[in-house]
Amino acid sequence: MLFRQTLLYLPAQVLGPLFQFISILAWTHFLSPVEMGVFALVVAVQELAYVATTFWFTLYTMRYHDPAAAPDAKRTFLDTELMVLAVASLATVGVMLLLPLTTGVPWSFDLSLAAVAYAITRGLVTHLADRARTEHDTMTYSVLQISWPVLGLVFGMALVVWGKEDAVHVLWGYTLAQAFSLMIAFVRLEFGRNPLRFARAAIAKGFEYGLPLLIGGVFIWMANNGLRFVVEMRESAAAVGLVTVGWGLGLRVAAFAAMLVTAAAFPVAMKRAREEGMSAGQAQLERSGILLLAVLAPASAGLVAIGTPFISLVVAEEFRATTIAVLPWAILAGAIRNFRIHFAEQVFLLHERTRVPLWNDAIDAVLSLAGVAIGLYAGGLPGAVAGAAAGAAISLGVTLLAGWTAYRFTLSFDALWRIAFATSAMVASVTMMPAEATPVSLALAIAVGAATYALSLAAVYPDLVRKLAGVLRSGRLGAGP
Repeated sequence: MLFRQTLLYLPAQVLGPLFQFISILAWTHFLSPVEMGVFALVVAVQELAYVATTFWFTLYTMRYHDPAAAPDAKRTFLDTELMVLAVASLATVGVMLLLPLTTGVPWSFDLSLAAVAYAITRGLVTHLADRARTEHDTMTYSVLQISWPVLGLVFGMALVVWGKEDAVHVLWGYTLAQAFSLMIAFVRLEFGRNPLRFARAAIAKGFEYGLPLLIGGVFIWMANNGLRFVVEMRESAAAVGLVTVGWGLGLRVAAFAAMLVTAAAFPVAMKRAREEGMSAGQAQLERSGILLLAVLAPASAGLVAIGTPFISLVVAEEFRATTIAVLPWAILAGAIRNFRIHFAEQVFLLHERTRVPLWNDAIDAVLSLAGVAIGLYAGGLPGAVAGAAAGAAISLGVTLLAGWTAYRFTLSFDALWRIAFATSAMVASVTMMPAEATPVSLALAIAVGAATYALSLAAVYPDLVRKLAGVLRSGRLGAGP
């Protein structure tokens, strides 16, 4: 079931994050460090606005919304959702308009308007994508997840080429793309019509379930984005722009690898828990964790191995040196944090113990920000990112220990050594053939690394290889005359 659901969501999990990754590289060729810093700060505050205003109800939707509910119950949910989104959008306007008070960046009316429009449409897209996933509507989910990064890059590049190379035009490009995807969603999804008929019980239940996770979401936001604001306060918006490229690439690579296999993981585990008991749901989470690590480890280690020639090829010269210096630490921080969120914390959500992840998110945020401040003082921008990675690592250790203590939840040593062996073999194969900053050389290094990893996994999982071969043979026989 997990494999089938993963395949259904794969286009959205690949194309959306891939174009977010590409966009970070592309904007280095159009925006100055100052404009890149402004864009990064707006995006960061939008994420905070979403977490503060809508995230709790998104979590309630994913946990309790039943797409097969009776018509009256469904109508009540939709009306409640409409009320929440309307209030959240108004609150988002206020949050975005406060941004100029927190930075030293010169602010204009055009920038404020673009920031507000971007933030409102982005928040709606984020929530509705998760609602579509909960309703198993893979088409709508894919449109919402793919349209804004793909068309946003296209529209944004068109606007900066025909207009001005600044954050305002980039933000309007993404806003147009998000508005387009929302029009598709409005056609395909059901929506409430009377927000005044919202269900107070649903609001109360949503806060009860989602408030600890909302607070945790704020802590995660602090861990992911606090670096930008610390750097802006201690340095400048230009420094934010310089560090954002490497920091963003590291987080995006980890998120991309994680989302390849996690979109369907928790819903499948919940289904198993409802149908077969909590132990079956927990076992499903452990299987999902093995799959997550098997994708996350080679993706992260592989980019570190080819980082210098890759950055030299694709990043504009003005951003290049800083990006090369911070990228390994950013990848480490992103990989650790995604593994904690998408694996280590999931068992507590399954058991509805949402306060445990909250404490771990708080530890991550506090230690990451402390690490950023200390690292920035001691080692400049690379030191700041290394400090963030250290905070994330300690938080992961605490979460894993809590999961083992409460539920004996962990990955088997057998799976860990197999994945570690395959990843090490991949890194060794890439290191032995140093890549140059050319497309052909990098493509060859990636191909060799991928082949080595696949062959190494096959060598340590012979039973799985035989099983897959048997499935393929039976499939061919079944397709015959």
